[in-house]
Amino acid sequence: MRGLKSLVIGMGVLIVIGLTVVIITVVKRYNDPESKNSVKVPNTVSVPVAGGFGEKRLSIPKGAKILETVLSGERLVITLQLSGGDQAILLINSTTGKRTGLIRLAPQ
Repeated sequence: MRGLKSLVIGMGVLIVIGLTVVIITVVKRYNDPESKNSVKVPNTVSVPVAGGFGEKRLSIPKGAKILETVLSGERLVITLQLSGGDQAILLINSTTGKRTGLIRLAPQ
């Protein structure tokens, strides 16, 4: 009986210690200043949130549909399907939000 009592008390102490470790870990992650300025993405790219360019309105050719978007470094590449059937590539600087260029792809 004495051994069972000691075992139960020992397990209770282990539960309290484990719960304390979990609470401390959550508090440390919540207060970490590095996690407040960036969003973690699975492929280890951090996207700065604070100090961005805010909302930006860019124009695309009338009737164009967005086929694909790719973020590469500071460049956002958007592939467009134009209304005439041709495709175009729109280049945007992801830091400033400014349009870098538009490349129209025309069949030969």
